[in-house]
Amino acid sequence: MASPRNDERSVTRTYRAAVRLGEDYITLEETITLPLDASDDEVQQAVELGWRVYQAQREAVERQIATIREHAGPAGPIVVRDPDAPASEKQRNYVAALQDDLGWTSDQLTSYASDHSVDLVKMTKGQASTFIDGLKKLAEERARYGDAPRQASAAVERNLLSDRQLGALRKLAQTRGADLDGESERRYGVVAAELSDDEARELIGEWQRDSRNGNSRREPAL
Repeated sequence: MASPRNDERSVTRTYRAAVRLGEDYITLEETITLPLDASDDEVQQAVELGWRVYQAQREAVERQIATIREHAGPAGPIVVRDPDAPASEKQRNYVAALQDDLGWTSDQLTSYASDHSVDLVKMTKGQASTFIDGLKKLAEERARYGDAPRQASAAVERNLLSDRQLGALRKLAQTRGADLDGESERRYGVVAAELSDDEARELIGEWQRDSRNGNSRREPAL
């Protein structure tokens, strides 16, 4: 890194991921801070280092979880107590945390909930549990394919999707009655026309599998 600067103003970037362990969630995060006048090389070095630390943390937690599950034996199905009761404050706080991780506005969260037939005001514990699983899956996808990998490879030109892939996505979205750009922004942080080849392949494959299973709606929360 360059020599210390007198200017104390800085910018901070945080990577987060929520890992589920039984009925509990573990949130991993790695934060890097740089001065506002940091050079491109300093930014790239810091992001690459932060991303390596983040991945190492996650791998360590996954190993710990695997060890715990190995000694605990097969886990039974997760049972939500009083699934028809109103969503708990803990569940609502976790929804808010995932909303922050995804960088969504209230309107985006409400739209996603509406697409999955969830009323955020009246949702039950059972609905909240399923809704949280769906948000967590999106957050994990964003961590794999979203801003952090793009920042780390900022100097490398992205391999954008082809016109054929974009056409296939539009056709699938029309069949599903889905908002293609909205879904793309929620998952990857960019509109459909700016997806990478890998991101387009993933989304096309997922939607095609849903179509074969007779699902004409947008992806349900898992």
